Amino acid sequence: MSIDPNYALQVLIARLEHHLSVISQSRGDNDSAVDAAFGSLADAFEAYDDAIYDKYGELLPFSIPNDDA
Repeated sequence: MSIDPNYALQVLIARLEHHLSVISQSRGDNDSAVDAAFGSLADAFEAYDDAIYDKYGELLPFSIPNDDA
């Protein structure tokens, strides 16, 4: 079952705001809160990307970087 794109967008916006809040208060490169916020944001991005593809057949013009380099 696909997620409503409007709902997915609202979640993505909230995760973007949370990510900004966390990185603005970061305590350095090894701050686990930043890693968690990044993961949460990436999940929300993928959910939104899937939702617009399922409903409209469209994709976003960018992707989440992969750490497998």
